[in-house]
Amino acid sequence: MMETENILDLRRWWLERMMTGQAPLLEKMTLFWHGHFATSVQKVKDAYWMWLQNDTLRRNALGNFATLVRKMSRDPAMMIYLDLHQSRKEHPNENWARELMELFTVGIGNYTEEDVRASARAFTGYRIDYTNQQFRIAPKQQDLGPKTFMGHTWPLNGDNIIDILFQRPACAEFIGRKLWRFFVEDEPSQEIVDDIAGRVRAHNFEMRPLLREIFSSAEFYSERVIQTQIKSPVQYVVQASKLLETALPPPTVTQNAMRQMGQVLFAPMNVKGWDGGKAWITTSTLLFRYNFANYLINGDTMLRHGAPARIENPDPGFRQSVVQRQQLANQIKRDPIDISKFVPNELRDRPRDLVDLLSRRFFQSRPSEREGNTFVQFLESRNPDTSDETMRELVHLMMSTPQFQLA
Repeated sequence: MMETENILDLRRWWLERMMTGQAPLLEKMTLFWHGHFATSVQKVKDAYWMWLQNDTLRRNALGNFATLVRKMSRDPAMMIYLDLHQSRKEHPNENWARELMELFTVGIGNYTEEDVRASARAFTGYRIDYTNQQFRIAPKQQDLGPKTFMGHTWPLNGDNIIDILFQRPACAEFIGRKLWRFFVEDEPSQEIVDDIAGRVRAHNFEMRPLLREIFSSAEFYSERVIQTQIKSPVQYVVQASKLLETALPPPTVTQNAMRQMGQVLFAPMNVKGWDGGKAWITTSTLLFRYNFANYLINGDTMLRHGAPARIENPDPGFRQSVVQRQQLANQIKRDPIDISKFVPNELRDRPRDLVDLLSRRFFQSRPSEREGNTFVQFLESRNPDTSDETMRELVHLMMSTPQFQLA
């Protein structure tokens, strides 16, 4: 099997796990860490290494952050992605050393270039044993000499560097802010950041009790933050499929959709991961969301009426012949959803009641009176047609609103 097929299968496996798994918070935290410790298969070029990292993130997702950072310093995919496996005493590589501070622990402005160089020296000699897929140390490649890092002078090694970073106040602030942005709101106040940082330190960077406090806080449920976050493409695809009680599209289609919306699993845009927030929505990505919702609801009915089939292909030299387009159309093939699963027959001729029912299903909060009336008027304009097709059009109309894009 080609590597591209392996990674396609891996993406599908994870999305299915998000869809059907019994621990949705665990999967969401795994996704958080995937964006935090951004690593791309485009450089790693091995689906197994990417799966192994994903497994490490999941096993430690609700555990101790410092422990997870240590594990990431020994993770084969991360070592390859940031060239740590090539760092040696004579030529320390600074990629991991810099990103460890800038992106993973304390953030920009909380370290110096001297700290980067000292950290790079401390992490020399980290290697991958390809015979057993495990981390190892190459003693002859280690720099065991004294180093000065953030005021500490000693023959520091990699774990010592991580321990020092976790003593810095900026570390709790950095991860606290990022968690709050991921779960609650894009721009937290400094007061909130200070409060969450205090909780991070009080729990010694343990994620489980920290998240429990976040999810139990009054601020988490305040009207100020409810339905203010734009769903990420991953959240959009998984949630839409679950709400429609339908299976995920075929892997090639799903991967193409994720690419069009700006978030491909195991292939973040760069080492910073995904920006998230308002960056998820542009004119083109919003239009694609509306069209993709139509595909999830109505299947390939448009193709049956002669619309051309196109799926983005990673090979820039690829040209779609008639035969190839038919092959792609077969990959897209999908039946309309069974609307009767959540649209009861007894409500189909009661527009207001039906809209109320579906609004509770598809929106986090009740739509405005104006928006609700738009849905009711749509049904009234179709009266007395209460067919499955009309019901699917109503659902598509509801999913093609700004409100559905928010969490």
